[in-house]
Amino acid sequence: MDKDNSEHKEKEVKIIVNTREKVWNKKEISYEEVVVLAFGSHSQDENVVYTVTFSKGPDGHREGSLVKGESVKVKDGMIFNVTQTNKS
Repeated sequence: MDKDNSEHKEKEVKIIVNTREKVWNKKEISYEEVVVLAFGSHSQDENVVYTVTFSKGPDGHREGSLVKGESVKVKDGMIFNVTQTNKS
């Protein structure tokens, strides 16, 4: 009997990144992954700084911010706002 691969799949949720709906299928999302969803890539330039905030998160972590190297559990309908700033 074949094992159902669905047990290995993560549940898909819809999140909002900079007002655009995105489908996400992992339990967590990292700072870098949110930036890629927002801008299509993550610049390694030291003069480029991203600010990531979220709201409507899971219980116990309904809103907050992410910094480089951090991640957060995702929830259907969670909202992320990402801004890019050049320090030059």
